[in-house]
Amino acid sequence: AVDLSKRFVDIMQGDVSGRHCVVVDDVAQSGNTLLQCAKRLREAGAASVSCWATHGVFPKEAWKKFVSGPNSDVIKKFWITDSVPNVVAAVDGKGPSEVLSLAPLLADLLLDGSSRTKK
Repeated sequence: AVDLSKRFVDIMQGDVSGRHCVVVDDVAQSGNTLLQCAKRLREAGAASVSCWATHGVFPKEAWKKFVSGPNSDVIKKFWITDSVPNVVAAVDGKGPSEVLSLAPLLADLLLDGSSRTKK
């Protein structure tokens, strides 16, 4: 029987040896899936691993596992957007965290995407 409460992370395709890999997720809650992916990539020979999450929710200050403790050196860079303001204030500039603003994208979309369509 398969235990659905446990995550299974594997590399399905490609050789990560010596490469800088980027793991992309839409929402980061506990961050455990990102850490498991990063660890598996490092075990497979990746030179470094960074993560991108559109929404860094991180309840109960879960982001702290990326800044200190046994997992603090697993992820080289962790990019999140400023979509969750209370998290932004807590993580910006700490450890591998870098906050990217959604403002330019939203402004462009509100202006009918004019800068994307003009060449």
